[in-house]
Amino acid sequence: MSLQDYLNKTYAPRTVHQYLIDINHYLKMVHDPEKATYRDIMAYLSVLRNRYQKGTTVQRILAAIKAYYQWLVVSGQRSDHPCSTLRLRDRKDHRIQVQDLFTLKELQLLLQQEPSYWHGAAGGRSSIVQRNKVILTLLIYQALSQRNITELKARDINLNEATITIKATHTLNGRTLPLHPQQIMLLNKYLTEELPHLLNSDNPYLIITRRGNRETGCAVRKVVEGYKHLFPLKILCAQSIRQSVIANLLKGGKDIRVVQVFAGHKSPRATERYRQSGVEELKAAVKKYHPLG
Repeated sequence: MSLQDYLNKTYAPRTVHQYLIDINHYLKMVHDPEKATYRDIMAYLSVLRNRYQKGTTVQRILAAIKAYYQWLVVSGQRSDHPCSTLRLRDRKDHRIQVQDLFTLKELQLLLQQEPSYWHGAAGGRSSIVQRNKVILTLLIYQALSQRNITELKARDINLNEATITIKATHTLNGRTLPLHPQQIMLLNKYLTEELPHLLNSDNPYLIITRRGNRETGCAVRKVVEGYKHLFPLKILCAQSIRQSVIANLLKGGKDIRVVQVFAGHKSPRATERYRQSGVEELKAAVKKYHPLG
């Protein structure tokens, strides 16, 4: 079994493509890689740390290297895995950036305005306009992640019961949430009138491209980008909108367990990170606008 065949059986196509690039570079840079030791791999990672600023990039390359040695073991070319237990300390900063959160009033402003992207992308086709409005409401009313949105299927919307079912991912629990009253008519029109115009096949997904293909996240990012001019001093993205909705619920007095279920957090500690006080907000503002203070 070739390396690519092994990867194809284990990983998604996009991951396979990236891993092959990372592995080929590793094979060129390391002397006799088939017999490399733990120390050899650590030396290579040390070079990468100096080259890349993001720890996540080094983490990804390490994952590719691990996959390479696992293939050597599975194919009988090597009896041991030199880095199976190697763990890097590089971590994403999961702290909530309070200064970039949006108030309820600011989120409402997003719903009231129509960014220029809608006109540019729609090209006179109302189906795209409706689709993008649906995306925006899912971000603000249900605080869905980008992945949640792209994995939704039309059957996950129950207009009779006014609910939406979100499937579980490896990081978030599944949940069924109520639809906001303003969403019901919008979704009904999108599902019955606009979505059929986008389909050229029996695509089950809710958010799709004009060609009828499943949307992979580009539309979500572009919809949000259309609003960035409204908040030039804040980072506006799908994640910051989700974080803002969750933080506002806690700030409004919602029970942390209720918010945990709403957000799909697997642990109450994940929800606890969104708690904030007036002092924390003030500190964040001072740090952002007066960093030397």
